[in-house]
This record gives sequence, structure tokens and C-alpha cells, in this order.
Amino acid sequence: MSEPPATDRATRAAEELAQRKRARSSTDWRSRNRDSALTYWARDTGVTRKIFRTVAVAEAISWAALLVGMYFKWVAKTSDLGVQIFGPIHGTVFIIYCVVTLATASVFQWRPQVTLLALVSAVPPFATWFFERWALREGHLADREPAPLRQQ
Repeated sequence: MSEPPATDRATRAAEELAQRKRARSSTDWRSRNRDSALTYWARDTGVTRKIFRTVAVAEAISWAALLVGMYFKWVAKTSDLGVQIFGPIHGTVFIIYCVVTLATASVFQWRPQVTLLALVSAVPPFATWFFERWALREGHLADREPAPLRQQ
């Protein structure tokens, strides 16, 4: 008996892999078709809201620290240590803010305009704090109303 062609073996291996994936328990994040490792934890809107608000304020604070460092480097001409320390910190917090903003937009189902405004607010100093306050006030960080129960 001859060995089956390589394409048959590849097809059979792909089918076995698909069966194993379908057999995963429902609590395994990989079994969910919409969620990823990044957003699985974020389906809880309370957790997402708290993380977004914390990162937005941290981004504004890192901006302030970088501005102080820039003052000492360029205006006072004393030291560039502040920029060397707070530049990378601000850059890291900026990237974290952008990622958290995209996850938050997914969880709260923001319109594209709101998402774009949130991302653009990371550029001017302190704008993330103002955006966070605005989003909270306008209900963009509010829990969605549960669907009404259908009466039979």
C-alpha cells in the first residue's frame, strides 16, 4: 500500500486541528470567535473604564513631567536629565494609551469619530485628561443599557 499524497495528509491535519479547537472549553479565551487575548478581560465595562481613565490621566501626567524636563533643558539650560528620563516614560505611556483607547472603543462600541478624537487627544498636552472627562460626561464610558426583555 502506498503512502497518501502530502496534500491529503495536510488536509487531514488541518481538520484534526479544527476539531481540537472546536473542542476547547467555553471558558478558554481562544474558543471565542470575537475576543482576542487583549480584549477578553476587557469585556467587563467597569474594568475597561477604570483602566482607560487611569491611563488617560497617566498620559497627561507624563506630558507634564516631560514639559518640566524640557523647561530645564531648553529654557533654564541646566540639565537634560529630565528629558532623558521622562521622554521614554512619556513615549511608553503614549503607546499604552493608544492601545487601551482602541480596546476601550471596541468594548464601548464608540463611533469612529469618537475613537479618532480619543487618539488625537494624545498629541496635545493634557488633552487626554480633558477627553476622559468629556467622554465620561457624554456617556461614552457608561454601561450600555441591557436589552429589554421580550414579553411572550
